[in-house]
Amino acid sequence: MKFVAFSDTHDNVPAIRDLVDEIKKEKADLFIHAGDVISPFALREFSGIEELYLAFGNNDGDRQKLLEIALSNNWTAGEIVAVGGIAVYHGTLPAITDLLLKKHVIVITGHTHKAEIKKEKNSILINPGEGSGYLTGKRSYAVFEDGEISIIEF
Repeated sequence: MKFVAFSDTHDNVPAIRDLVDEIKKEKADLFIHAGDVISPFALREFSGIEELYLAFGNNDGDRQKLLEIALSNNWTAGEIVAVGGIAVYHGTLPAITDLLLKKHVIVITGHTHKAEIKKEKNSILINPGEGSGYLTGKRSYAVFEDGEISIIEF
């Protein structure tokens, strides 16, 4: 399986467009947004992505409208979403991430804008960094393919 994970795009439409151009080249089975899209107009920039799983972030505004857009595109959205052994959660509360790591092989988080990969005995915690580049000056996403994980800057 191959998936692409990204987070914290924060309404940066030029960065989102660059991100979408990059991730479409990956030919992944699914795409994961770990939160903080922010506005419905920004989420619409992901149209054309077929299988998208979106966890709401702490800065997301009109969640009802975000959910409507997600559903109209046959995407999955919620506070925490799961697919095929993967859980997606925007936050970093240890009590929640620890629980998710006990139940899922891979947990993808966002919020910190810091890209990192933590491998434990039976699980992996991935933060793809930020798609916006606002806090770190680096725009990044993660690619998981056949057990290998890469952080890609774009």
